[in-house]
Amino acid sequence: MGTEAQNPNHWAQQQERGNRLFLALTTLMVRYLPGWLMRPCIWPVVLYFYATSSKQRRHILRYQTRLQTAFPTTVLPHRFAVFRQFVAFGEAVCDRFAVWQHKIRYRDLIVEDPDNVSGIVDSGGRGQIFVCSHLGNTEVCRALVSHHQGFRLNVLVHSKHAQAFNDALEKAGADRIKMIQVGDLDAALMMELNRRIEAGEWIAVAADRVPVRGAKTAPVQFLGQSAQMPQGAWLLAALLKTQLNTLFCVKRNGRYHLKLRRFADTATWKRHGRQTETAATMQRFADLLAEECAENPLQWFNFYDFWGDEAA
Repeated sequence: MGTEAQNPNHWAQQQERGNRLFLALTTLMVRYLPGWLMRPCIWPVVLYFYATSSKQRRHILRYQTRLQTAFPTTVLPHRFAVFRQFVAFGEAVCDRFAVWQHKIRYRDLIVEDPDNVSGIVDSGGRGQIFVCSHLGNTEVCRALVSHHQGFRLNVLVHSKHAQAFNDALEKAGADRIKMIQVGDLDAALMMELNRRIEAGEWIAVAADRVPVRGAKTAPVQFLGQSAQMPQGAWLLAALLKTQLNTLFCVKRNGRYHLKLRRFADTATWKRHGRQTETAATMQRFADLLAEECAENPLQWFNFYDFWGDEAA
């Protein structure tokens, strides 16, 4: 039995109330409403979820408190900070649909790529891995992969939460991309992923939520307190012996900033030192994620008991 079945506070166990209705409404709003009308229309929907989500409100308040303690100079709204984080999430969902409908294009992004990761994508060589998170709006980047000719991206997802969203995106005009269920990472799929990497395809995987099945996690220090984070992205990269790159896409002053960085090359990892390398790399990522949270405090979209405060 998976860990999510045993722990009602696991993110995968939290019910997505009204999910399909919310997505259907979002699709219609993005399709037919001008941009200046979107924000006021989002607020009533967000207000409903905010009012009926006491656990999520509590979890976000704890996050904001820890963030403020770890980074005292972080600027949070003086009033209704938790509600504003819900609003930011609602806006991010609308932006995902807007991208698929070509209302947000690649030219609208501000790209920060000091290591020329984009050039590596265009080179057509062996594939690599993008390590993502639930900070900001990485969906925007997934929708814009067509900017790079021949670029193919495989996204590892938890299908229970992704299916309804991707069905809605398809109706909104999106081409279906390769979605791979994280619960199906068996030996056969590992061989398939290796084949795709060798063929020049890339893999995107989030590294800030504990696994849906199994217990491949390790503790890291995040915002001043120990939290469990998944080892999956790092172990996958080690098995595939490929380069890891971080990808963040955050919204500032109405525009998305796409931030790409080279992060670690697992080809140099020795088998006997893999555990040590994995632990060190996970902590580096946790530190980087914390810094990004400090710069973009309202765009952290993990609404569950991240630190296990309510674990039995």
